[in-house]
Amino acid sequence: MKQAAISQARRAYLILEDKLVTLELQPCQVLSERQLIELVGLGRTPVREAIQRLSWEGLIEVLPRSGIRVSDIRPEDYMRVMEPRAVLEPLLARNVARYANNGHTASLTVCAGEMETAAKSADVHAFLKADKVFDEILAVACPNKFITKVLAPLQTHSRRFWFHFGSTDGPEISAKLHVAVMQAISRKDEAAAERSMVDLVEYLSAAARKLL
Repeated sequence: MKQAAISQARRAYLILEDKLVTLELQPCQVLSERQLIELVGLGRTPVREAIQRLSWEGLIEVLPRSGIRVSDIRPEDYMRVMEPRAVLEPLLARNVARYANNGHTASLTVCAGEMETAAKSADVHAFLKADKVFDEILAVACPNKFITKVLAPLQTHSRRFWFHFGSTDGPEISAKLHVAVMQAISRKDEAAAERSMVDLVEYLSAAARKLL
């Protein structure tokens, strides 16, 4: 596949993912492929590729001859998403602290600033965009792609749950915990990165447990 096509498919994915996370595309809503193409503003091929990926990640369901249904949000699934994150994300943080290069840490510094700015202004949408960037930087920096491939859809589902159930608390605490992880990684402090990630995931899991 040509690089331009890959870029268009990724752009289509990111647009639709954001609309799913922020509930602009509402749970159980059924849409046509044509509606999604018009919503994204790109061609059929990149949108179809984005649909395939989102379907694999469990954010939408392709209904033969009926359309595309947005996945429901079930409170009990929040904790199911957080359980594997609680195991894998501290390992991810330790790996990234060990292997991140100067480019990765520079990107994390920028991301931390954007996240803090979003938190101070209580801009939930900007915070979620920074959180997505944070996850992607860690995914690029981690040499163990088995970890990151498992985590990527879980992180997206988690953002969607947080927006639905927890965003009323604001992003300040979450931002502070994220920044602690980024700072530990930038110092190459593997133990601190792992501990900070444990704190972050525990904070997010506490919100999920309240729904049980």
